[in-house]
Amino acid sequence: MTTLQSRFLGSLLGLAVGDALGAPVEFKARGSFPPVEDMQAGGPFNLKKGQWTDDTSLALCLGTSLVEKNGFDPYDQIERYIRWFREGYMSCTGHCFDIGNTTKAALLRYEENKDIYAGSVDDPATNGSLMRLAPVPLFYFKNLEDTIKYAGLSSKVTHAPLNCIKACEDLSLYIHRALKGETKEGIFKDAFFDFSKSYEEVSGKGDALLCLEGAMWCFYHSESFGEGVKLAVNLGDDTDTTAAVFGQLAGAYYGVEAIPQNFLEDLWDKKLIEELALKLFNSGAL
Repeated sequence: MTTLQSRFLGSLLGLAVGDALGAPVEFKARGSFPPVEDMQAGGPFNLKKGQWTDDTSLALCLGTSLVEKNGFDPYDQIERYIRWFREGYMSCTGHCFDIGNTTKAALLRYEENKDIYAGSVDDPATNGSLMRLAPVPLFYFKNLEDTIKYAGLSSKVTHAPLNCIKACEDLSLYIHRALKGETKEGIFKDAFFDFSKSYEEVSGKGDALLCLEGAMWCFYHSESFGEGVKLAVNLGDDTDTTAAVFGQLAGAYYGVEAIPQNFLEDLWDKKLIEELALKLFNSGAL
């Protein structure tokens, strides 16, 4: 039986594994690269094998804020995002790279006017808040109402369009149900997805709801973490984020033991991510 602690570890490490697996082929169209089967180096940011991008960096910022402030503090969250942007805080390379346009615009607005909810409803509804979400449903595990509420608010710090907020609220609900050990049918009992679509009909692009649909399709139609995360990466386009969103839910569902060992062995700064997951467990589950 999968323990709750294993599910917490799986969710955060699953996010990072998906990010690192997808990073070397980020921005490449589906079918334009050999199918990804294992961690590799290279890509648009010339990363070493197992290194991760902004998805994991911002999840670490968010999770550390929740733990250190013992709750939801949007000022502290955005200040950490600024430190990542300006100083490379929580980056595996020591500097900021791969920052999304919507996130960058929000951080620049915050520096100018100090509005902690710096997302604009006029921005594109992209997946930059969805990719970092896992710490919220982990920290607020004991209270579903707070899980959904703060998932939405965590998006508004940088991503204010309603579809961004909805995507975060929905994913937080699915992660909560997975942490509780529900079946896939139970997790998605009120979901808007059409799981009868073919693989060719789902997308790996950066739109928040399309990203969520693609990642959830890969989870629903696979039998293991390893199978599903490769489906997510091989959708192409925003490969690291689709796989990171998949990993948040799949890790919570299967537990950390189900993440292929070779992926975990190659993962950069694995101990840092594990330690934060355990702190979130101690805060959110005990």
